[in-house]
Amino acid sequence: MDVGREMSPEPKVGIFWLVGGKLMVDVTPTSHAETYGECLGHAKGHFEYWTELQHAGVISQNTEYEDPPRGRVVFNVRTRKYILYADKCIRKKSKVVRKILRDFGLPEDGTILSSDEHYRCRVCLYGDAS
Repeated sequence: MDVGREMSPEPKVGIFWLVGGKLMVDVTPTSHAETYGECLGHAKGHFEYWTELQHAGVISQNTEYEDPPRGRVVFNVRTRKYILYADKCIRKKSKVVRKILRDFGLPEDGTILSSDEHYRCRVCLYGDAS
């Protein structure tokens, strides 16, 4: 082991939102993730964590969890790849995607960026409000 080199942190799975330009995440190390089909994932859902954030006063009680862009990271055990599911409003922002990769400790060559019907914000569903 090189004394001068830090070990890479374990990659994580979890959920996230982009709220007012700020990335909000809740993660689990992959080794502690729950099995869901052929994937390992974060036990907590978006609605559950959003409610916790609202009760803590971090998020306005008037904002629904589906309004801001959001996504999820899972690990596919069969393909040995991480899948970063994200709203289009996140996928088109390469800086935000890189931050997610970094914050979750995901390998760039071992992660697939993908869309999913579940992860569409209010703007993507109903059009640009501006």
